[in-house]
Amino acid sequence: MKLTIAAQRFRSVLDWAFIAGVVFALVLAGKIVPFLIAVGVVPIPFLLGSLRSRRLSVAPERILVPSAIYFTYVLLTYFFFTGLQPGETKPVNPDLELYGVAIAMLLVGLLRGLEVESLRKKFDTAVPWTLLASFVVLTVMMFMGYRESCRVQAGAAWPFIPALLFGTLTFLSFLGWTRYTSHERRFRLLLNAFAIVVVVAYTASRGVAVAQFGVLALFALLSLAPQLRGRLPGFRQLLLSSMVGLALCGVVSLATGCGSMDRIMPMIKTIGILSAHTDEQSATTEVVPEPQSKAPPISAPAVAPPTPAGGVDKAIMDADMSIGLRLEMWKTSLHAIREAPIFGHGALYLQHLITERYGLEHNHNQYLSWLVTGGLVGLCIGLMFLFIPWIVSAGLSVPDRVIMTLAVSVFWGLALMFDSYFNLKFYTHYYCLLCGLLYALVNDMLVGEQQPDGTR
Repeated sequence: MKLTIAAQRFRSVLDWAFIAGVVFALVLAGKIVPFLIAVGVVPIPFLLGSLRSRRLSVAPERILVPSAIYFTYVLLTYFFFTGLQPGETKPVNPDLELYGVAIAMLLVGLLRGLEVESLRKKFDTAVPWTLLASFVVLTVMMFMGYRESCRVQAGAAWPFIPALLFGTLTFLSFLGWTRYTSHERRFRLLLNAFAIVVVVAYTASRGVAVAQFGVLALFALLSLAPQLRGRLPGFRQLLLSSMVGLALCGVVSLATGCGSMDRIMPMIKTIGILSAHTDEQSATTEVVPEPQSKAPPISAPAVAPPTPAGGVDKAIMDADMSIGLRLEMWKTSLHAIREAPIFGHGALYLQHLITERYGLEHNHNQYLSWLVTGGLVGLCIGLMFLFIPWIVSAGLSVPDRVIMTLAVSVFWGLALMFDSYFNLKFYTHYYCLLCGLLYALVNDMLVGEQQPDGTR
C-alpha cells in the first residue's frame, strides 16, 4: 500500500511538472526539452495502461485526421514538389527535422495529456501560477538589464517566443470562466495585464501586439452578445485590465529608459506614408487609352525585379527597415503567387524567392508562404491545421469553445500575418504539443461535465 501511495504521489508530481514545463517553455524555449522529455516523454510507456480505462468524449479522428492531412501534404511536397532544380541543395529550414519532431510533439501532447489525472483541475491551477512565476522571471531580467536592444528574450532564441506563448496561455486561462470565484477571475485579468506588459514593454513584439489587441477586441465584443454575457470576461473587465497593462508599460518605460513606443511610432509613421502614397495615387490615376496594336505579351520573371531605392520605398525603409523589408518580400511573394495560384511553386521555393534575395528563411507572412509554396491548396490545408483547436473543441460549451479558438487559432492566426511561424521549428513543435494537450483537456472537461448517468 505504501508503494502504491508513493507511486501515486510521484505520478502526480510528474503531471504537475509536465504542465508547468509547457508554460515555462515561454522563457526557456528549446532549453526546456530535456525537462519535458523527463516528465513528458519518459512516463508515457509506463502509464499507457491507464489509457485503457480512459473514456474519450471527442473522437481521436478530430485531431488525427487534420494533422495527418497536413503532415502528409507537407512531406509529399517536400520530397516530390520542392520547387528546386535537380541536384540543388535543400534549405536548412524547413527540413525533415521540423516535421518529424512536430509529429512526435503532437503525439507526446496527446498521450501524455490523456495520462494526466484530473487534467482540467491541474491545468486551471498550474497555468496561472506558472505564468505569474514566468512574469516575475521576465521582470527581473528586464530590470536587471538582461535584454538586447530593450527586448527581453530570456532563454529563448527570439523575443517573440515569450510574447506569443504568454499571450496564448493567458487567454487559455479564461477557460471555464463561469466556474471561477471573483478572486480567480481577478487573478486571470491581472495576468492579461501582465501579458500586455510582456508583449508591448518587455519584448516589443509588434505583430504579436496587433494579434493580442485584436483578440481582446473580439473577446470584448463577444461578451456583449446575450448568449455569452457573463460567460466570458466582460467588456469593462477587459478594458480595465488592458488599461492597467498599458499603464504598467508606461511605468516600465520610465523605470528602464526603454520606451514602449520606440517600435510603435515608426510603425505609425510607416502607415502614414503608405496612406499618403495611396491617396496620391488615387488622385493622379488617369485612364490610359488602349493602343490599337498590341505587342506580344512578355512572360513575367519567376522573381520580381528589385524595387528602386527611392520615393515611397526609401521613405518606408528610412522610417522602419523591418516593415520596409517585409513589404518588399510581400510584393515579391504576390508576384510569384499570380504565376501559380492553385498549386504554388513547391515546398522549398522560398529559398529562391526569399533566401537568395533577402537572406531570410521565410517571407514573414504565413499565408503568403502557403500560397507561394502550395497555392490555394496549400493555404486551405494550412488553415485546417491552424484551426485544429476549433475542431477538437467540439462538444464544449459555446463560451469555452470560443475561448479556446480565440486563444490559439485566432491569436496565432493574426500573428501569422507578420511572421511565418509554421516555417520555423520551435513554433511548429510547440503548437503541436499544445494541440495534443488541448485535445486531452477537452476530453477531461467533457467527462467532468457529465452526470453519473452519462447525461450532461
